[in-house]
Amino acid sequence: MNAHLSPPSSYLTRCLANPFAAYATGFLIAMAVYSLDYSDLYPPLQPSLVYFLLATCVICVCLAFAVGTIEDTCRYGRESLQFHLAVFLILTALFSAECIYSGGVPLLAAVAGGDSDYQTFGIPTLNVAFIGFSLFYSVYWLDLYLLKNGRIFLALSLLAGSTSILIVHRGGLIITFVAAVFVYLQRRGLERKLIISFAAVVGALLWGFGLLGDLRTHGLTGESLILDIGKASDKFLDSNIPTEFFWPYLYISSPLSNLQLNVSDRVANDKPALYLTLELLPDFVSKRLVRDDAMPATIPLRVTEQLTVSTMYGRSFLLMGWLGICLSFMYFLIIALVCLSLLRGSKYFIATSSILSSLGLLNIFDNMYLSAGGITLVLAALVLHLFEKPSVNDGGGRSHGIGPHSGAAIT
Repeated sequence: MNAHLSPPSSYLTRCLANPFAAYATGFLIAMAVYSLDYSDLYPPLQPSLVYFLLATCVICVCLAFAVGTIEDTCRYGRESLQFHLAVFLILTALFSAECIYSGGVPLLAAVAGGDSDYQTFGIPTLNVAFIGFSLFYSVYWLDLYLLKNGRIFLALSLLAGSTSILIVHRGGLIITFVAAVFVYLQRRGLERKLIISFAAVVGALLWGFGLLGDLRTHGLTGESLILDIGKASDKFLDSNIPTEFFWPYLYISSPLSNLQLNVSDRVANDKPALYLTLELLPDFVSKRLVRDDAMPATIPLRVTEQLTVSTMYGRSFLLMGWLGICLSFMYFLIIALVCLSLLRGSKYFIATSSILSSLGLLNIFDNMYLSAGGITLVLAALVLHLFEKPSVNDGGGRSHGIGPHSGAAIT
């Protein structure tokens, strides 16, 4: 069976679908939303912070154009359905073992009114690997489906992705959803129908997100509690914008307000040892190295206790000031560039670059390159790449996807 090249994506698509463009998009959107001035809770953004964020966005835009020159040169063959079904069965067995170890499925416990903290779910250490591989395969199987390997791969993708719902891991669900959008963008390009549909879905999700919040926190006076928590300004109250959209406004803009508060009011001394541990190592490693009694000193300042995140830079600034956030930005660039370089020409390149893009976009909330639900997906791709062997050499180029696991076309 012959290998085939995937449909070439345009240079514009490649410039938009990479972690650097995603980073710039996320922070520019956050600053634009912040400028709406719909909350009296927020401090004004100081020029120093604005200039820093704009400078990092400019750097990332330049890198996005440079990365856009990298084409997907991998030659694809049909994947073996038997092999991927075996992978799915292994993941299912691991999930079952973790449910037995934890005494049930977290989603069912949440519905019954019990605890559903995904961080305490599963077998220690094994759970980190399970989340990484299951969510990575969810993205990769979608990529195989878009490469016309058969609808069964779409089903496998949805089933693997559903584990984040079953363990009530909202972060993992969002990461895989955004990564799936980037995969679709890279495989199908910028179609007008896609843009319109995506805008409609995002609008509906934002409204539904706010509606769900209102239903859960509706006040006795008939006023939405979120208006009081977020101190909605007269500008918002007079705008006739539905209250449901105040929820996503707060979630998108509040990380910047917390970051600004730390920039303005930081009084702590530099803590280089804590910075190196907490900001350069994945959280599933660093939490085993830092004593519990030291953690309160690493929590960034907040404008209100209900709004807890402060972008990828909040804790960095708290621990090391401006040097800390500069180092964190460099760390983001290095990780993204190294991973893209290592996986160039790999059959996992599109899925992994989409995951990196998802993490880059979501850095407006937290440092997703340190999150167990984020970086483990990338680590899973790198591990799989170690066992990936080229089996067809066409004019000296590498090719993947055809080997001992390749089989007949699945339709």
